[in-house]
Amino acid sequence: MRRVHDELYEELDPADRPTVTALAKAGHLSRSYVSECFSGKRRPSLKPFLSMVEALGGNPAEWEPRWHRADAERPEPLEAGESVPSLPGVEDEEGADSRESGLADGTARPVPGPDDPLPRYPFRRLARKLLAWVILAFTWHTRIRRDKHAIRLRRKLVKEVRDRTTEHLRPAEVHHYLQPTFVLLTERREEGLARGRRGRRARRAEPEPTKTPVTSIRALYEDTDDLVILGKPGMGKTTQLARLAHRLAVEVLESTDDQSPPHVPVFLRLDTYRGEPAEDWLVNAMSREYGVSGVLVRTWLSEHRLLPVLDGLDEVPEADRSKCVTELRRLRRVCPGMAVGCRTDEADLRRLAFTLRARRYVEIQPPSRQDVQNYLAADREALADVHVALEEDPDLWPLLQSPMMLGFIRLTYANRRADELRVPGTLTERRNRIFDAYVRECLRRKRPSSDTAAEQTLTWLSWLARTLTERGEHVLYLDRLDLSWLSRTEQMLPRAVPNLAMSLCALGLPVLWVAVAVHAGIVRTSVAGAGALAAAMAVTCAVTAYHSEKRAIEVGEEGSEPTRGALAGPVAATGPLMVLMVFLMVYVAHIDLTAPGATVVGLAFAWVAATQMEASLTDVFDPVEQMRWTWRRRERMIYTKAKFHIVRSALTLFVWLAIECLLGYVVHLVCPDPPWVGPAAAAVLGVIYVLGNQFEPSLQDRRPRPNEGVRRTVRFSLLHGFAGLTVGIVALTTLIGLAAPGHDLRRAGFVAVLLGVLFAVVRGFRYGGLAVLRHWTIRAILAYRGRTPYRYRRFLHAAEERVLVHRTDSGFFFPHRLLQLHLAAPVEQLLPRVVPSADQPRT
Repeated sequence: MRRVHDELYEELDPADRPTVTALAKAGHLSRSYVSECFSGKRRPSLKPFLSMVEALGGNPAEWEPRWHRADAERPEPLEAGESVPSLPGVEDEEGADSRESGLADGTARPVPGPDDPLPRYPFRRLARKLLAWVILAFTWHTRIRRDKHAIRLRRKLVKEVRDRTTEHLRPAEVHHYLQPTFVLLTERREEGLARGRRGRRARRAEPEPTKTPVTSIRALYEDTDDLVILGKPGMGKTTQLARLAHRLAVEVLESTDDQSPPHVPVFLRLDTYRGEPAEDWLVNAMSREYGVSGVLVRTWLSEHRLLPVLDGLDEVPEADRSKCVTELRRLRRVCPGMAVGCRTDEADLRRLAFTLRARRYVEIQPPSRQDVQNYLAADREALADVHVALEEDPDLWPLLQSPMMLGFIRLTYANRRADELRVPGTLTERRNRIFDAYVRECLRRKRPSSDTAAEQTLTWLSWLARTLTERGEHVLYLDRLDLSWLSRTEQMLPRAVPNLAMSLCALGLPVLWVAVAVHAGIVRTSVAGAGALAAAMAVTCAVTAYHSEKRAIEVGEEGSEPTRGALAGPVAATGPLMVLMVFLMVYVAHIDLTAPGATVVGLAFAWVAATQMEASLTDVFDPVEQMRWTWRRRERMIYTKAKFHIVRSALTLFVWLAIECLLGYVVHLVCPDPPWVGPAAAAVLGVIYVLGNQFEPSLQDRRPRPNEGVRRTVRFSLLHGFAGLTVGIVALTTLIGLAAPGHDLRRAGFVAVLLGVLFAVVRGFRYGGLAVLRHWTIRAILAYRGRTPYRYRRFLHAAEERVLVHRTDSGFFFPHRLLQLHLAAPVEQLLPRVVPSADQPRT
């Protein structure tokens, strides 16, 4: 432990030296154990020793042989008064530890030696063994089935990782695969410095590159299981990480079917990290990319099975990078291995990568000139002009010594002149001209179907690239468009339209029912009065929604949270309008608001409004892509726990009262005898309503087609609507027909149709209808503003055919991050370069 103290603890800066408590927590040890080890009172065993070494930033692989040598030598115990320098906090904590683990007089409890007899409790040990065997015998079959199911889930995920990485590697190998060249970055040690006493300048010296003949990323990873891949943009870091994940997945799948996969490799991108704990981010990322539940991810982490291969450390927002590095170092302790990729074109990113303290750093080197010539020679006739331009201008070599740029040059200048390569300029200017030529050539390609003008296509692509860059994303999921894609002012319409549509249906359907019932002679009332009340309530709802969204925008611009008046403010603002409209209907138009028609309209709207208020406790505006029925549905805790239960009970009571009043009044109006039919029908429909509310929608992370989430949402909305209509009509018609067999079934049918249709509207809007209306409203606003076409999915498929974007399942992304940044420039600058004959875009 003296060597650990001198070589690891003293090497750290004074501010970074951990206390005994911090060291014990990092190594999952007790404070007394760590204190006694460093004070010389106890010899640590191997596993705790390596835990303390790793917590101090050392390499366990280097210290394990030294522990075995020291254990074989078994030096004599330290003499009295001789001890190593204590860690900060040992003086304060050692007394407490000795009191905790010592005798009553404060002396230390003697530590049993290897030859001391251990206490034996034969009857207790026998009872424990018998109990364990009994439990094992009864749970044997359950454990076997559970373990087999877990193995199938792991192998299914590994197969998915293999297939995804295969798709990612296919473009890199379709023409000619460039064999990568690596250099190992080893820590530089300056001579003349004492061992373990290096100065601050020596510790921060630039790592020294060492050439290696190894060209397989799997071989470089195999020695350490802890790898960081560095390289400049376009050198193929993502391709090599995908190749590593693919090879690890193939090795796992080569095992026998009845054998559990030792590790579960996953290939993920770090661009979605936003400062949360590494475990939480990993759960969300794997759920989004592979559709794996969070319980499985945390179980694999606890079993040390998960092997993450992470790309894009440089794409983490700058404010979260240091936190990301800290969390990755902590995550590495519970994973059997880890690989991380980061670009190094900036000094800050290079320093950030080295703070990971990985066991091995490798940097991808640019392809040699011979590699570039071999790549061009694979298709010499098509790239003949590129050969000529390269021979005429040797300054092109640095530009072509990049796998990414070679791919763009092959797609751009195949069977055509490479005039842009002959224009002189800096490396960045030449690269931008190649990107312009690539986009121009892609826009010229013909498609089987008609297409929009090149200027409009470039405008839409530029907005997409700019928006993805601003949001810190690289993939567009069309069915995940939400309000964050709009400005605060533009968000008013998508917020108000779905609820207004539901309110209009709740008002229009009763008016239509009243008109049909009056025409059939079932009910005697004024249709004009019901229509006037419905129109007045519709106007009131629209004004209330406007004031509500206007207040939300004002509060959002001020940067505060709306704590009070979120509901009372808009209602108070529309109070004078409501009073004025009631006055006009009663005293000017002479409308009887107590007539049956107006009462039916008011009660129907009250029920739908109650269901809207109840739906605010769930995410009704999220797509409904899969659904399950459960007794305990998850709801949003928008209040404190005590207040939430009060509000939830009040809403439930309000819904029941609305159902009871509506059903009781309509049944009594149409079928007055017997009098108990109304409460019985209300009870039946209430039970159906409660059971239907126990469906819990959720998102599905794996969607095979673009916009698949919206398709499934429409399907679930129609399914719930028709199911509610059928169940409501059948149940009410049967109940009323059995209760009053002498009545005309036509009357029972009128009651069942009204309530069944309202029930279908409530079910359909709540389970997908509101989400679909908001999605299409957002799409309509984006298209109206000229940012996207109205048929966006068709446009994205056309861009995919032109190799302007790539597709992965339901998402679209640009071929490379540099191309996305290039297209993110203002469209006024892109159009003259890419489409010289184009006019300026219309605003």
